This record gives sequence, C-alpha cells and structure tokens, in this order.
Amino acid sequence: MADSYVQGSFAFTCTNAEMALIEEAFQASCDLEAGGTPADPTPEFLVAFPPGDPADPWSGFLTIFSDPDFPEFGVEFEGGNSLEHPDISTICFYSTTDFQPDALAHLIQHCCQDTLTKAPIGFEWACSCSKPRIGEFGGGWCAVFADRIEIESTREALSQALDGGIL
Repeated sequence: MADSYVQGSFAFTCTNAEMALIEEAFQASCDLEAGGTPADPTPEFLVAFPPGDPADPWSGFLTIFSDPDFPEFGVEFEGGNSLEHPDISTICFYSTTDFQPDALAHLIQHCCQDTLTKAPIGFEWACSCSKPRIGEFGGGWCAVFADRIEIESTREALSQALDGGIL
C-alpha cells in the first residue's frame, strides 16, 4: 500500500470582483460537497458560469469538475488585499495531498477574465508517492489565458522529448 499525492502552491493577483467570484465558488464547492444547498448564486456568478440547465443554477459551475458529484478543488484558499494596493487582491492556493489542476485552471479562467486579458496566469504541480513506485512521480504545468487553457504533465513532455519532439 502506498499513498499518492498531488501537490501545488501558487499565488496571483486579480481584481476584488474576481476574488469575490472565487470566494463564492469555494463556498458553493464546500456546500455542494457536504451535500447541502448553497445560497442562490449572484448575477455575476451566473455570468461567469452560465447554467446549462435552467432549473439548476449551479449546473454551469459543476462542469469545471472532472466529477460533478465531487466538486472539490483540493486546495486551501487564502486571499485579501493590502493597504498599499486596496484595488487588487492576492489569491493563494496550496495543497500537499489532492491539488486539482484542471478544476483550478477552469475556475481561474471563468472568474478572472479582466486579469487574464492583461496577462496569463500559470502554475505547476508535483505528483509524489510515499513509496518508490514506478510512474507515481512527476507533475505538470498549466497556463491559463482568457481564451484557452494549456496544461501538460511532465510525463507528456518526457514522451515528446524521447520521441524527438522537444529540442
């Protein structure tokens, strides 16, 4: 028996309105994961995550998760602004066990469109294991743009390099 971990930690700045959307998403995620019913989404949230099912206002949000029955980002979330820059917020995501790069990338893309029109946001993650198991170590990277998400694992990059695809 071995334990596998996906770990990551990164921070970025965004507008206060974007941070409010991320806070709302995290609260909804916690409520939905616990089997509860979140408060009604704000109009801004519904613009960021348009419902696919008009009867379910959370249906658009749930599409960012690989399994909508488990809407979990796998990270701790901290954020706030400073006296020096009260007009922007700094967001930190971190986890040592169950970091979910895909869901986080989609969260950022949906919630931070103003910020992403100025510059992309990128992050990396690591995969590790409590025992030396083949194929259990690696990681990846993600670049989030306003119009796309580029995400790749180190395993994919290694395969490309071995095939002569990375110079």
